[in-house]
Amino acid sequence: MNAGMKALLIENLKKLKLSTMLRELEGVIRQANQESLSYEEFLLNLSEAEVQTRQENGRKRRLQEAKFPILKPMETFDFDAAPGLDVRLMKELANCDYVKKSRNIIFAGKSGAGKTHLSTALGMEACKQGIRSRFVTGCGLANELIEARDEKQLGRAVKRYASYGLLIIDELGYIPFQG
Repeated sequence: MNAGMKALLIENLKKLKLSTMLRELEGVIRQANQESLSYEEFLLNLSEAEVQTRQENGRKRRLQEAKFPILKPMETFDFDAAPGLDVRLMKELANCDYVKKSRNIIFAGKSGAGKTHLSTALGMEACKQGIRSRFVTGCGLANELIEARDEKQLGRAVKRYASYGLLIIDELGYIPFQG
């Protein structure tokens, strides 16, 4: 590739905001020359790097946006300490089909049983799969909605929460309900 073409390619990558392709360009050119890659293989290698970076950045952004109190993946849950829990079902839930089917999950149990850990783990799996998620306590949600109502912004708050693919409401048992 001559210097003029390379400069134009770099400029185009900047304009298109393909920062990973720009960063990886030299290495992929070197690899293409060493391994005599076809144009298609060169372009595929360059675009794969961009896609992988964007997927990873999206996953990180979704995890941050979810506002989990602490990141607790499924792998760290002690299933031996919860003998009544269906391990197979939990692993099946980790595929997030329930989210895609707009189904709800309710974890009920004593304090310390691992409900928060499991709901966080499922939320983390959803984030990995590209599903926008949000973790909130029942009390926090109630307070936010009351505050939004008082500020005549309830519709906006409800719309924001409805925009998530997965909404995890923890500690509902601590909120008094009126009939």
